[in-house]
Amino acid sequence: MTLRPLRLLRLLPVLMVAGTVLALALPAVGAAATAGLGEDRGIVQSIDAARIELRALDGSVASFAISPATRVKLNGRRATLTAIRPGYVATVTHDGGNAAVVIRVVGRPVIIIRRGVVASLGKGAITLYTPEGTATIPLDVGTVFRFRGLPGAWSQARPGALVVVRYRDGETARTVNVLKRARA
Repeated sequence: MTLRPLRLLRLLPVLMVAGTVLALALPAVGAAATAGLGEDRGIVQSIDAARIELRALDGSVASFAISPATRVKLNGRRATLTAIRPGYVATVTHDGGNAAVVIRVVGRPVIIIRRGVVASLGKGAITLYTPEGTATIPLDVGTVFRFRGLPGAWSQARPGALVVVRYRDGETARTVNVLKRARA
């Protein structure tokens, strides 16, 4: 059965009204689904494995419980709680009982450059003797090893080698640059 153009023109106002009603109803359904959630924004004052504390612009302080189910995003990317630092701007979506469901944080992690002598090297971390003491920095498959600025090998960073490690606070090492090989 085909519709004639005249019959189609008569149906057009009915279809427009139905579309408008549907468009207005959809946001109401979405709002009803999230009605139990609240959202607070502020500057991170403190954070640990159990709680995050924010200070709002009006000076008030809000604290939220963190659970293993809490999702964390730093600059739009999935992150861990250890990447969040005081001073970062955060938005916490929480249930009515102040348990954090999602923590969205905006901040620029500090790039750390650490120079020292390799104490130990494993697949997951490098430990350095530095003037400030011993430092262990996590490694992953994305860590790039260099020898005097040129492409190098993991094995060149053996214990006794002088290295410079670049990493962002709370993240794995980006580069390990061997400045001087260990004596054989």
